[in-house]
Amino acid sequence: MEFLRKIYPQLEERAINNPTDANVSDYMYAKRVIFDKAQRFSEAVVRVLHEDPVLDENNRVPYASIGARSVRNADYQAQQKAVEELSKIGGLVVFVDGSCRFCAMQLPILDMLRRGYNVEYLVISLDGTRPKGFTGSIMQDNGMFHKLGLKLTPSIVFVPHPRAYNGPVDPNKYLIVSQGFYAEDELVKQIAFAGHDTQLLSADVMRDLNVWDRGVASTQDLNNLRLDPSKPGSFKETLQPYLLKQY
Repeated sequence: MEFLRKIYPQLEERAINNPTDANVSDYMYAKRVIFDKAQRFSEAVVRVLHEDPVLDENNRVPYASIGARSVRNADYQAQQKAVEELSKIGGLVVFVDGSCRFCAMQLPILDMLRRGYNVEYLVISLDGTRPKGFTGSIMQDNGMFHKLGLKLTPSIVFVPHPRAYNGPVDPNKYLIVSQGFYAEDELVKQIAFAGHDTQLLSADVMRDLNVWDRGVASTQDLNNLRLDPSKPGSFKETLQPYLLKQY
């Protein structure tokens, strides 16, 4: 990135002062690399926010999280299809406690998801008590909350292909969906996003969810770039193969 910051003004000035096809092409390809790097950074931010709710603005100002915004513009039908597909192969684990008023608000929304998408969920209480107004069954937490590194209630985790176990090794995979309260439409997006980086969704749904990922170079390819601004026209030759791989 330091190399790009150094040569970008030079490429821009060269393209403006001498707008040959080669000079303008170099400038535009350099700008494209900067945009791709920014998107990959944004995707990494979302992953980090799922792991650390202290950084997630949704827990301070609901619906403001980058995680939600990152999938807001994806086709909502694709998000719904993603939830439907995930509901067929797994279920949600919801961590609550009796004193959490947002837990009492979250559980009715999960009931709506169950009715709308056949999403099953298991409620685990940290203190063994039910949130106010909840009459369903609960289980006492056995340390899973801390094992998963969760910080807030309610927390929702998706478990694909859940399996029982008696030994010391847990065979299950846990995908953190949310930490903090989410309304139904936002929760649909969060569940879809949880399955986004996995091999759990069908190719058709992934293609529709990945509408903003199409044509964006991978982080590995971006880090392996070797560009030479002293050779006008070389940027297209170097960069185009990396970008075409994503289409």
